Amino acid sequence: MAANTFIFANDASSTLAGPISSTATAASLATGTGALFPNPSASQQFAGTFNDAATGLLTEIVYCTARAGDTLTTIVRAQESTTALSWLAGDLFANLVTAGQMAAMLQSVTLQPVRTITTSGAFTMLTSDANGAVQLNRTSAPAPSSTTLPSGATAGQLYAIEDLANNFHDYPVTVTYPAGTTGPGGATTAILNVDGQCAYFRLGATNVWSLKP
Repeated sequence: MAANTFIFANDASSTLAGPISSTATAASLATGTGALFPNPSASQQFAGTFNDAATGLLTEIVYCTARAGDTLTTIVRAQESTTALSWLAGDLFANLVTAGQMAAMLQSVTLQPVRTITTSGAFTMLTSDANGAVQLNRTSAPAPSSTTLPSGATAGQLYAIEDLANNFHDYPVTVTYPAGTTGPGGATTAILNVDGQCAYFRLGATNVWSLKP
């Protein structure tokens, strides 16, 4: 289930048309209300929360992977540390935001990763640095540095190397292009030697890296 993509609908809530046991994997909603909810296709799901109408104190989160009209034809019970319960006709069912859905979302730190390196010498560029930045802050015993761009990079990915200590001129960085790729004009390496430089390397579809500035 973790590989499925969550889908959503606004203001989707209904009631159960009939009771279900704690082991049921399908449920019928009130007539005409199924269309309020998402309609998952392959590798999709939506989260639903059952809530008892009598007290409002009992809840169960389920993931629905298939719906046909007013029937949730496939539901995965007891999600997100909730317990599978028996539910009565008239109990509530809604497509609410859950912690599990939020945890599945990419956050900015994932989309734009940043690593700060404080030592001189060779350092490793990682595929996880893609579309983020490696910041060099060599202020203790600074010296020239070197690295190789990731061999597992894919076309379109961007890698940045930034000079936080403003000392690239005195302590340049030699960047080697990985095997099977080249830099602009067929270069095999690039030298970063401008103080305060922020160099952007992007892999092109022809295995040639662009470099700015």
